[in-house]
Amino acid sequence: MSDYLIIPPVREVRGSISAPPSKSATNRALILAALSARPIDLVRPLDSDDTRVLRRCLGSMGASFETTPDGIRVHGPLAGLHDGQVLLDSGESGTAARFLIALSAVTPGRFLLTGSPRLRERPMGPLVAALVGLGAQVTFTSEPGFLPIAVEGRALASSSVTVDASASSQFISALLLAGAALPDGLAVRAAGPVASSPYVEMTVETLRAFGHSVETGAEIRVRPAGAPKERYEIPGDYSSAIPLLAAVGVAGGEVSVEGLRWPSPDADALAVTVLEGMGLEISAAGDRIRARRRGQIRPVTVRAADFPDAVPALVALSAFASGASQFEAIAHLRLKESDRIAALVALLQAAGVSARAEQDAICVEGPVSPGESRPFKRLPTRGDHRIAMAGALLSLALPGLAVENPGCVAKSYPGFFRDLERLAVR
Repeated sequence: MSDYLIIPPVREVRGSISAPPSKSATNRALILAALSARPIDLVRPLDSDDTRVLRRCLGSMGASFETTPDGIRVHGPLAGLHDGQVLLDSGESGTAARFLIALSAVTPGRFLLTGSPRLRERPMGPLVAALVGLGAQVTFTSEPGFLPIAVEGRALASSSVTVDASASSQFISALLLAGAALPDGLAVRAAGPVASSPYVEMTVETLRAFGHSVETGAEIRVRPAGAPKERYEIPGDYSSAIPLLAAVGVAGGEVSVEGLRWPSPDADALAVTVLEGMGLEISAAGDRIRARRRGQIRPVTVRAADFPDAVPALVALSAFASGASQFEAIAHLRLKESDRIAALVALLQAAGVSARAEQDAICVEGPVSPGESRPFKRLPTRGDHRIAMAGALLSLALPGLAVENPGCVAKSYPGFFRDLERLAVR
């Protein structure tokens, strides 16, 4: 039986919140720290379901972790068991699964990678094909292209690879991170379009921050660091900040989110300009982004391929715009923790918003009318943290809504509902 959270509408949202640490940066840093032969301190890493899953798997591969006053200290290097197979269960985390597939291929030992039922539906085939082309021994143990996957880690035969990353940029990032473990490094080339390509830029930046050499161009070549840096501070997370900023558009008021780099390679930082186009006044100073609402929310038509995690919050905000909004080039959202195109349309329709799905787009017709108080309507989230956050935004202005399975936000932002309540003015 699902839990539900009722969020009464607010007069406005107002205040200042520290952005949680970036999940994407934390996961990349955990991999690179675990590869190091010397201890590396991670300052202010995110503690969430996804990062815990990755830490647990890295621990099974030989890494160890100790708490420090400002984060954790990671001890490597990695290796499998002398005999027997190491089970790596990524739970719901697609990032962990893809990074671990590539990492296990270059780590001595035998590994079996698996995950939740939904994760076993998410594509892994292009990454495995690239690894096999490098000489890795990777085998699908059930359905080709999907988890579970058996890997026998060993030295790879080639130092360059081409990968189809049209379904996920994580395939490129996984190969680059694994390349940092190879004596001669690795050159990675995309076979065609790259989904959410700014996440590759984040991977490149993180590799460089750890002291690795990275050359970019038609291909990206990583070479391992001679002396890796011993300390890395995790930046704030735009993926988590965008719903807080979008809340200003829904409810009015003013919100500042601290701990965000600007400009930033974070993919979802691109959504800040979309918020401006929808009528929010955005200003950046130091490590703080401030949002105010001036006037009515405006509809937008935007290609959102490069900032997929921000789409649910932007779609929720578009319900309050006067006119039709369209979010295009987002077919890869169907391959996330849920089919997010279908999930968002179901969420909006449950809240009384006119919306429809296309193969690679979502169309929203606003504005939605708050209507009268009524018996609570349940907002389906399909256990997807981004959909739950979008449902919370709708609840700020529409009475009678209850967000299904609110605990799923622990995947990326465990304190989301607490922080949203801190901003609420009733």
